Amino acid sequence: MPKSVECRTKGFLFRELPQNILIGTASDRYAGWIGQIYTPGRYENGITRRSHKIGEQNFTEEVLPIESVAEYFEHFPLLEIDYTFYRPL
Repeated sequence: MPKSVECRTKGFLFRELPQNILIGTASDRYAGWIGQIYTPGRYENGITRRSHKIGEQNFTEEVLPIESVAEYFEHFPLLEIDYTFYRPL
């Protein structure tokens, strides 16, 4: 018998974690979070698009403007900065 939604989501209650554990992400300007983390319409004119190719597949990534980071930090206290992995300073 499948677990209820309430049962499955109890594993994601981060409020019960010790206070010295910080949760963040490695992507702060992800346009897919509009409506969840970012206010709909707020950055509409500042979204940039970057094209990528993996093998034969092409896709477009939408990136919010740097100003959106203030709204990100209203939800997460931590952000991974990994750009030095891809390119030296």
